[in-house]
Amino acid sequence: MSTQSSISAERFRGEIGIHFPLHVLNRYSLPELIALAERAWNTLGQYGFTQVWTNDNLEYRSVLASSAALVARLPVKLGTAVTVPYFRNPIDLAAAFATMSELTDGREISLGLGPGSRSILAHHVERVKPMAIMAELAIALRTLFDGNAVRRSDMPALADYFHLNAESYTLRFKPQSPIRLYYGPSLLKPGVLNLIARHFDGVILQTLYGMTAMEETLATLAEARKQSTLREPLRKVMLVNASVSRDGQAARQHAKRFVSHIASGWPDETLQRIGIDPGIMQPVRQAYSQNRGVDYAASITPDEAVERLIIAGTPAQCNDRIAELFSLAARHEFAHICIGVPAGPDIAEVIDLWGKEILPALRL
Repeated sequence: MSTQSSISAERFRGEIGIHFPLHVLNRYSLPELIALAERAWNTLGQYGFTQVWTNDNLEYRSVLASSAALVARLPVKLGTAVTVPYFRNPIDLAAAFATMSELTDGREISLGLGPGSRSILAHHVERVKPMAIMAELAIALRTLFDGNAVRRSDMPALADYFHLNAESYTLRFKPQSPIRLYYGPSLLKPGVLNLIARHFDGVILQTLYGMTAMEETLATLAEARKQSTLREPLRKVMLVNASVSRDGQAARQHAKRFVSHIASGWPDETLQRIGIDPGIMQPVRQAYSQNRGVDYAASITPDEAVERLIIAGTPAQCNDRIAELFSLAARHEFAHICIGVPAGPDIAEVIDLWGKEILPALRL
């Protein structure tokens, strides 16, 4: 069966979004990012575009300020992929998103949480007990958003990390839109998959690892969800890791900004499983260990790593692989596909290319 006939039989009907990773898009000011989001709204709206996703890194633009500005200016849904639990205590984080909900006219917020990129984060904060921190944070946020008090004893790791002294904490105002908890894109080990199934409303799955790995992950999540006390089916978001441009080489070079910190943070066995020699990533690891930043690390990231992880090139070079992912999303009832990091060297061009040369064949 040809790709085109397969897609017509398994057409994805869910929503479309775009990811604005603020550290990768550091060249854009916040007003420029808002203008790009508006461009996406106007260009991609006919294909089901609904949502803008932001992310969280120290030393770059604030995820909270950027997210609030976006939803204040545009009628889009908000998502974070991800917000990092080590940067803010759970009460402050809950208050921030509940406050932002007052700007959304009732549109759902997708609060993606994740322990953050190991290659960057480990040199900025103490990244302790990530599994316990993530489980406690999900419970605390859900409790606070529901209008109930969260007890210090329910979140011992968080309370210790942030020096929280009160016996309990409560939000003293109500969120004005639903706030769903998603586990953000990260390396999904078996224990993490069980954590997601037990405590989160949804999961954001990157396409970095390939379709076979995604199929296996989905099967594991479905089985684990049966043991959860959460009654709703797990919501699934696919973050398509693509970099597109009319200049295919520029698209591949741009992808290195993302690949540099993702691949350098993975253990050797993960790199080997994907087909990347860990030795070629060692200089990139050293760059991050010396806090030399994304720009320098990207400049020394090898081409091989991009080829293994990212759909990169012109639309013509990428369309078949993107179509396969849309078909997989349809088969597994994903609710949302996000045009994901690294996107491409020029975001305005990325939006235009998806609107004119990629989505029409997949959505109309």
